[in-house]
Amino acid sequence: MLKKLQITFLWMMAILWTITSSAGELLLSPSEQAYLQEQQVISMCVDPNWLPYEKLDKEGKHIGLVAGYMALFQSKLGIPIKAIKTVTWQQSQKLYESGLCDIVSALNKTPERAKYLAFTQPYIESPAVLILNEKNLIASKLSDLDGKTLGMVKGYVYESKLREDYPNIEIVYVSDMEVALQAVSAGKITATLGPLFMTFAVIQDLNLDNLTIVGNTEYQDELRIGINKDNKVLTGIMDKTVASLTAEDHSYVRRIWAIERRP
Repeated sequence: MLKKLQITFLWMMAILWTITSSAGELLLSPSEQAYLQEQQVISMCVDPNWLPYEKLDKEGKHIGLVAGYMALFQSKLGIPIKAIKTVTWQQSQKLYESGLCDIVSALNKTPERAKYLAFTQPYIESPAVLILNEKNLIASKLSDLDGKTLGMVKGYVYESKLREDYPNIEIVYVSDMEVALQAVSAGKITATLGPLFMTFAVIQDLNLDNLTIVGNTEYQDELRIGINKDNKVLTGIMDKTVASLTAEDHSYVRRIWAIERRP
């Protein structure tokens, strides 16, 4: 089963990493340069348990693919970007809603989040896929799950979309994606939904070989940096920084992440 998942994953990676990149140089205005010179640090809210995208380890260190991008952005800007330690994504949400984070590392843009944050263009994209236990392949699309259970982390972008588009699906809240996949594997819930890139990595790491990715959904992750909505200068800086990413930058971050994941 893992071999079949790997074939699916490799085919979809071409989509995942096809991200429009500008040719390289980061050009900031005098006011933007002055802003960075005046700041000692850019504070950042993250999802503390969202590997392979990101996590805060026991020492509070930011790790994962997103952390690689943040290290690259830090080098481009010449100013430290420091993660604020939280235990759950819900805690991070409360911080950015209270204006206590300069930026949020990676999240999808929604109308609710736009009340508090401005957004850069996406820098990571991934289709959202439906995952079932191979012994319970009762669905090939979300509309087949009416009356069935689907595991979801409270506050994730898919939650509000599912409630609006598929009100008859019973959402079961879980603490993180690992718990969701383990619950599907154990037959405790029918299905879960997650970005292909993340889902594949977690299934591999946990060796959940009885799970099947049954297909893409109409949803997609378009991960952007969120910026405190009141900070217009930093919004411009971060958008220019993301726009400056080249194909070589993306390749470098992926390569470093792959090395870090090796046992």
